[in-house]
Amino acid sequence: MAPQRGMHIIVITVPERLDQQWIARLGDEADVARIERVGVLNAGFEMAQQSRPDLVIVDRDVEQAETFIRQIFTTLPGTLCLAVVGQIDTATLRRLVAVGARDVLPRPVQYAELITSVRSIMETEANRRSRSLVPLAGGGMSTGHRGKLIVVTSPKGGSGTTTIATNLAIALQQASNSRVLLADFCLQFGDVGVQLNLWSKHTMLDLLANVDDIDDSVLKTVLQTHGSGLQVLFAPNMPEAAGEVTGEQVEKMLDVLLTRFDYIVADTWSFIDEISITLLKRATEVLVVSTPEVPSLKNVKRFLEFVQREVEMSASMTLVLNRFPSVDGISLEDVKQHLRHPVGANIPSEGRLVTHSVNRGVPVVMSHPQSWVGQSLLKLAAKVAGEQVNTITLTPDQARATTQTQQRPRGLFGMLRRD
Repeated sequence: MAPQRGMHIIVITVPERLDQQWIARLGDEADVARIERVGVLNAGFEMAQQSRPDLVIVDRDVEQAETFIRQIFTTLPGTLCLAVVGQIDTATLRRLVAVGARDVLPRPVQYAELITSVRSIMETEANRRSRSLVPLAGGGMSTGHRGKLIVVTSPKGGSGTTTIATNLAIALQQASNSRVLLADFCLQFGDVGVQLNLWSKHTMLDLLANVDDIDDSVLKTVLQTHGSGLQVLFAPNMPEAAGEVTGEQVEKMLDVLLTRFDYIVADTWSFIDEISITLLKRATEVLVVSTPEVPSLKNVKRFLEFVQREVEMSASMTLVLNRFPSVDGISLEDVKQHLRHPVGANIPSEGRLVTHSVNRGVPVVMSHPQSWVGQSLLKLAAKVAGEQVNTITLTPDQARATTQTQQRPRGLFGMLRRD
């Protein structure tokens, strides 16, 4: 017999498995009131601490599942854990049960086995609690925290910062299930709205004009909501309005926004001015985008030297090599030698796919998440969120071929085809 109140379940998996059918089916069960999926471990733990779910399903490798379940067991005794691993042997079962797992299932998940296990776990725990008067999970108070500012920039126009920023924001929104804002700081000719197929008469100017009086009602009017749940702040609609924006205004606006969002992804233009320096100083992480051509690399090298010399930054800086590898491009070793700076991530050249995505206004992490470029962007988001992932991939993933044969795109996050 299922518990009387609906279950709150969090599924902790990896970004490429967020669209598993069993998760969607579980969310459709009558006795499941709420299901959330997270592709980043630390974001999942923070979410569990804040919302105190009834059950966490950990679909990770054995070492990660063991560490995560131990954390839940020792800090949230009212939350139960179920592990999903690649294969089960006696040693694995003993390890996971020893740290607090109530059951361990093999991958691929058989749905009938999963739902039977979930209900059995919850029924057993409900009976135990009714005898010992232990309160059910849920109702925990959220603890406030300040969000992170992720600045995506390039000193060379046309390097793809908007495409990367847009996809990064969508991926962060869905993989970490966090509150994410995408802010367009390309103040003269911002293209964030084009890439998301959104438009609004309200822009950043509406916030900056009343920067001392920004509240939730103002934000609700000015910010636009994308179908993914991402919040979007548009650049001014008139190019000349960019000259009205000051660094002090941006500082005050960020002070408000960072208390309301877990991540702010700022897409910036290729100029070094008061606004861009303000963003760099406030950033938690800076993604510097370059393409594998000499003019772009030359500008990036000068930019890195300028920032090191002139800007007081506490942010970590990651060099993202876009459209790499590409035909007749410079080698990775040549890039490293020229810049004297490590390359932190690469986004491969899949021009036809990305152009199609941009023209439709559907980010590639939603339209083709299993493509090589989609997976690279998802891994970049996971890295930004704190995951230890390999963000340098010089050959396409095998899943790319199967994705390209799909008759219609299958969104990774929230826009799932029910097979």
